[in-house]
Amino acid sequence: MPRRVLIQREGEAFDLLEVPAPDEHHLQEIMKSQPQLIPADDLGLDGDLMVVGRETSLASGFIDLLCLARSGDLVLIEFKTGPQNPDFRHALAQLIDYGSDLWRLSLEDFDRGVVQRYLTSRHCDAAFVGAGDLERAIERAGWALSEEERAGLYSRLGEVLETGDFHYVVSAQRFTPAMQVSLEYMNATMRYGRFYLVEIVQLEGAELTAHAAQVVAAPPKRSASSSSGPAGQADESEFLAGIGSEEYRHAMRDLLSSCAALGLEVKWRSVGASIRFVTPDRKQPLSIGWLLPEGKQWQGARFATFGVDPWSLGKTPSVEEPVRRFVQRLSQVRGAKPTPGKLQAYTFAEAVFPEALKGVLESLETLVADVSGL
Repeated sequence: MPRRVLIQREGEAFDLLEVPAPDEHHLQEIMKSQPQLIPADDLGLDGDLMVVGRETSLASGFIDLLCLARSGDLVLIEFKTGPQNPDFRHALAQLIDYGSDLWRLSLEDFDRGVVQRYLTSRHCDAAFVGAGDLERAIERAGWALSEEERAGLYSRLGEVLETGDFHYVVSAQRFTPAMQVSLEYMNATMRYGRFYLVEIVQLEGAELTAHAAQVVAAPPKRSASSSSGPAGQADESEFLAGIGSEEYRHAMRDLLSSCAALGLEVKWRSVGASIRFVTPDRKQPLSIGWLLPEGKQWQGARFATFGVDPWSLGKTPSVEEPVRRFVQRLSQVRGAKPTPGKLQAYTFAEAVFPEALKGVLESLETLVADVSGL
């Protein structure tokens, strides 16, 4: 059954009905020219994506769309050109071929061989014409990254290129159940990389035309209580095994168990984990803690760090006051040290965390109670 959308503006109402697009190519051009349609939050990424390749030639052919997230993750998008399974399999195979072309490129080779060629091509977005290279393009993206965030972006981008841990997206008007099963299989068996299906639809009515995109199939989300992460990522057992201090290891295990009991998600990444919770404002959960192994850091966060990224908090106004009170309470926990950089957070080093655990858990419990009461 076709979807309907009601648009209201200054006392006017427009009823739009989903209709078939003239052809798949028409929708491809819409998505390529308006990449903000890509539902980045549903891909587990913050903010709008920046196009760094459009019909850019790689060893295996011309990739439809290549995008960079402010985290440093890469999104490869291929458009299915027809309604049949062979068209879908062709698009999926092309994506994997393109991933293999990018795999193990150095940052310099990726910049020179992919990004800079796009920036000087006729397909380059007008806002980035003349940017010259990846660094200048990032400056024009409007992300307002700090030095640490920029360093984190390049670090993650280098890691993604080295491991091939790309976001693969097949986009089309419609997908069959068999296509979704194929995607589930890929996500369950691939060591690196995540696969998504994105529907893009056209709606018309009252002499208006609108377009929308939504993720209809994605890798399963990891539950808060699960102790093993996807292949290529850290997990709880690996993280705890790497802690030499028995007292610190026991305190960290207690923290993780408490997070599960409180309904907080522990999101394991390639190094360490973030502690997050879902807000009404957006699909991407808000991080309020970071756990890093010794010698590692993220935007100044080290060991056990709790607080918030102001940029992310600005996207979740419904919980702003409870989170700010949470940060204030953390400052009063013995052993808390202000985290350098843009994070509004406090770090608890290995030597002080076991003693500080009670105060940290009380702060987390109060935050969960405050947010639940909204």
